Amino acid sequence: MEIYILSQDMDILGIIGVYEAIIWDAKYNEPGTFKIELMFDQEVNEWFKRGNLVYKTDEVEAGVVTQKYLKINKYGEETIVASGYMMSRYLNQRIIWNKMVLSGKPEAIMRELVYSQCIGCEEERKIPRLQLGELKGYDGEKIEKQITFDNLQETLTDLSNTSELGYRILMDLKDKALYFDVYRGEDRTYGTANACVFNREYGNILEQNYEESENNYRNVCLVAGTGEDSDRIRATVGNASGLGRYEMYCNAAYLSEKEISNADYISQLKTKGREKLSGFCITQAFTSKADSNSEGDLGDYVTCTDARWGITINTQIKEIEKGYSKKELCKIITFGDAQPTLAQLIKRNSKE
Repeated sequence: MEIYILSQDMDILGIIGVYEAIIWDAKYNEPGTFKIELMFDQEVNEWFKRGNLVYKTDEVEAGVVTQKYLKINKYGEETIVASGYMMSRYLNQRIIWNKMVLSGKPEAIMRELVYSQCIGCEEERKIPRLQLGELKGYDGEKIEKQITFDNLQETLTDLSNTSELGYRILMDLKDKALYFDVYRGEDRTYGTANACVFNREYGNILEQNYEESENNYRNVCLVAGTGEDSDRIRATVGNASGLGRYEMYCNAAYLSEKEISNADYISQLKTKGREKLSGFCITQAFTSKADSNSEGDLGDYVTCTDARWGITINTQIKEIEKGYSKKELCKIITFGDAQPTLAQLIKRNSKE
């Protein structure tokens, strides 16, 4: 593993050979984060300017420095602590500038959003060096969607959550190019040819936590569009009943019905309802400290099982956090969807 520090223009500034600790936290549905700590050096300190890039040769996506701390302890030892996000965070710097009415499969829509807001747009809005990556042609349910002024990266995360597709920005250091990439993990559940099973009896789990909760659960969404009172256009997503029915409401009056058919408008309302429900699922997640050599990549579908706890689930790897120090490599994997944080709940309830 080598760690290169690059300028925003992808020129190599230097190579980090010695560090105190690194945390590299890759995520499937949103930009991951990183943090690196090393002893102070004047030249190295200049490398870690906000906006510069951290590229680990054993990772898929590079990081962008957004914060830096300089500190000195009581022994006079000076330390640099730099942190930031993976490059897909660039997409958080753009909004959907004008109204877009979209129809198609999730992968195509994600690519169209990025192209229209970051590549084929006005010169001042373009993200330098960014291009669309390979079109994979993933299957998926056709969706109808209308967006105006929403944050681009948060919109992509909504689509990622509902379609189970991940997204990232890949860097070609040789050509100094960036590629927006939509990807899907491999099916490696028990019974497949390349199965990946996590079980403490297999020795690939060192520590683990399991969480299951319906505290934040909804499965039926009433979505209200334009109009007033009995004339208001409405759509319902979900069909549970009795004590198994958990209802919620989504105000989508901002979605315009002009210049589209009633059927397409209802489809747009249902898309909004599915996106809303995706944030209110029954949480069922393993968080495991795994062997550093354990298999399974971000986005893969794997099997987690524990006979003593009576649990077996097929789930997706949503996050892989790697911690490096002078003494050890620590690998923490999140399988499935964990309980949302307070900040995430506030954001979800405000996006109407």
